Amino acid sequence: MPSLFKATPLADRGFVHAKLVKFCQKNKGGYRLRAKSNTVVRLADGRILNFTQLCPPKGHAHFYHHVHIMGENIGPVHIAIGNPDTDEEPWNIISDVPTSVATLDDYALRFDVEEGFLDDKSGAFQVEDTKLDDPQALERLFLVLAIAVLHLTSVGVAVVKQQTRRWVDTHWDRGLSYLRIGLGWVKQQFRKHWPIMPPFGLDPAPDPEPAIASRRQAAKPKRQWVVSCFGDA
Repeated sequence: MPSLFKATPLADRGFVHAKLVKFCQKNKGGYRLRAKSNTVVRLADGRILNFTQLCPPKGHAHFYHHVHIMGENIGPVHIAIGNPDTDEEPWNIISDVPTSVATLDDYALRFDVEEGFLDDKSGAFQVEDTKLDDPQALERLFLVLAIAVLHLTSVGVAVVKQQTRRWVDTHWDRGLSYLRIGLGWVKQQFRKHWPIMPPFGLDPAPDPEPAIASRRQAAKPKRQWVVSCFGDA
């Protein structure tokens, strides 16, 4: 990986295996990987337990350092276990660095990726309909899509900044991704004589209008974790 940045994969439960961890270690990348609840862990004090046995009460978080994941003998690694005070399943996170509440915040960013998956599939590009199963063909396709995403996202941000979002997104608050706003604009700009937005220029300034699922959802307080176990024991 280039030395200018450090990639940190945020993978769901289907991707926790030795090859992925070794790949990250080899390429000096970090990782926050969610493990299944029956994953067995050897703690620093020698105890062997699974994540279910280590799970804290609702609303609490536990952190353990310098442990080994049994079966694949991955380690030493660090783990964070957060049990949300909702109906969600516990978050069992494996990390390359000592864990804290910040680890759970890092992993929460993974849910933002779901919006990208939606755009790749039903939201914009219908990738699944291609039925492609050749790795090289998929690699070329996603290279083209990456350029399209950059272009349409740039257009979408420009539309929001000039306060014309509701021409293509009728939600009172922004409910669509910037990509979908840009796609809607490009589809209509020539027919309706709308201005042409900058095609490849993302402003590094803060998000001009963060998307929200609903005002009710946005009003909910940020999740707070009660740390009830922390350390190497």
